[in-house]
Amino acid sequence: MNDNPVIEKDVVVVGSGGSGMTAAIVAATQGLDVLLVEKTGLFGGTTALSGGGIWVPCNTQAAEAGLKDDPEQAFAYVQEVVGPTLRTDLLRAFLDAAPRMVDYLHARTSVRFAVQRGFADWHPQAKGFSADGRLLCPVEYDGRELGEYFDQLRPPLTEFNAPGGMMFGIGDMPHIAKVTKSFTSFKHIAKLAVRFGVDRLSYSRGTRLTMGNAMAARLLRSAIDAGVELWKDTPMRSLIHEHGAIKGVVVERDGKPVEIRTRRGVVLATGGFSANPDMRKQYIPFAEHHVSLVPEGNTGDGLQQARDAGGRFDGENLSNAGWVVVSLLRRPDGAIRKFPHLYMDRGKPGCIAVNRDGRRFGNEAATNLVEPMHRTGSVPAHLVCDHPFIKKYGLGLVRPGGFGLKGLIAAGYILTEPTLDALAARIGVNPGNLADTVARFNQQAARGVDNDFGRGRDKADMPLGDPNHKPNPCLGPIQQGPFYAVQIFPGDSTTTVGLRIDGKARVLDGNDQPIPGLHAVGLDMNSLWRGRAPGNGANNTLSLTFGYLAGLALAQDDVPQPAIEPAAQIGAEQLN
Repeated sequence: MNDNPVIEKDVVVVGSGGSGMTAAIVAATQGLDVLLVEKTGLFGGTTALSGGGIWVPCNTQAAEAGLKDDPEQAFAYVQEVVGPTLRTDLLRAFLDAAPRMVDYLHARTSVRFAVQRGFADWHPQAKGFSADGRLLCPVEYDGRELGEYFDQLRPPLTEFNAPGGMMFGIGDMPHIAKVTKSFTSFKHIAKLAVRFGVDRLSYSRGTRLTMGNAMAARLLRSAIDAGVELWKDTPMRSLIHEHGAIKGVVVERDGKPVEIRTRRGVVLATGGFSANPDMRKQYIPFAEHHVSLVPEGNTGDGLQQARDAGGRFDGENLSNAGWVVVSLLRRPDGAIRKFPHLYMDRGKPGCIAVNRDGRRFGNEAATNLVEPMHRTGSVPAHLVCDHPFIKKYGLGLVRPGGFGLKGLIAAGYILTEPTLDALAARIGVNPGNLADTVARFNQQAARGVDNDFGRGRDKADMPLGDPNHKPNPCLGPIQQGPFYAVQIFPGDSTTTVGLRIDGKARVLDGNDQPIPGLHAVGLDMNSLWRGRAPGNGANNTLSLTFGYLAGLALAQDDVPQPAIEPAAQIGAEQLN
């Protein structure tokens, strides 16, 4: 006899990142009774840690700003970027649904996006490339609107905070750089600091939320408003299989199993496998050196449960994760602080990345510097700069203006020496090679042309550079001591390996038939980009778009979808 509690719902969503919350919100606003269960004690998943942008061709916000786009151009662009393993059926579903997803959320929820000007797609050589208009960023949010749920929202990565925890957004960065030179910028930052100080009198952190934390907060508020029931500290233990279909899940709540029966289906949004050591060894290069930024609960639970139910992975990807360069601060108590080098330092003029030979190995302003780290074996490596650079732009945890520099030198995070030769000895590279590398880089910086790696040649590099620096926003000299270095490692902010799904986000079995009652979204579905993302926000946009499609599909049985692309076109032997 089964004495476990049994609950009945229309839909259970497992995981509270952007994909899971979007699926839950859409299903609930379509009239379904929805329960969302979160394994950890915090809502928001990887989304809350992200930059928050979403890549959406042909979005309404860009059109209203006078920026033209074309879905066929976007299709051609992604097709060329990803190559022959692209699932064109899913791409058609995505391009059709992504703009509608944004409009739906704007119309029915607290989620708000604005077009982020000046951010180009990442692959300018591809047909259909767009220099502007496809990146949307979440509008900042007042965390006080969450009420009691504010302390249950996963905090952001420390890169998006000033010392002490005050959040900054992309729009604040120019003011930070000019805070000592412009009264307007000084007033802007001072206003934020006063707001933060007042917040800390009543809250555990600042309530002005930006980037991915703003998006996660807006989604959480929207889920509450839509009537989604939210359970935290509730890991999934198993799916309920009956007669070839998924009929619910068994979760653990307050240390006891609870059976949840579903009338419509289960949505897996458990966040992939970045926190699963065994899967990392299998799928991540240089796994012993790799640093993951994802939440601790992303241990591949959904992937394993779905595969046990007859689902399968969707073939071989171009890469198995979304890569990011990371540095580590080891605190005296043994805790480790991870810093993702996204846009604040490595692409600015006057900073280079060198390997153990003291040589550059790639374009430091490219979005993906990890790929050449992997390819050339430059693991770990160092970022190197001079004194004017670190005072202007910062380096890693050192903020623009040089804030925090002395303490981070004392902590051993930043290494510094008066000469390049001494710095080379300090970081363990050949002094002659480093001197030659810097001399060559300085010559190329003076001409504004990087003949070695093309840094600053493509429009996609420009957001990581300094638009006020000439002749190349990404190239500047390294010449005035003292000199500085920080050790960097390859890292990941997301995995891409996941389940084969259709355009309704239904998990497919070995015969490409949907498993009744089972959907997968976010990092539990295989990435449409197959590890080669088209632009900023491309991973977040898949989460929200396929979450939206899953929510609609659970509420409606008549959503038209393209035919599933045959497995044979991507290599059937790679699917299991």
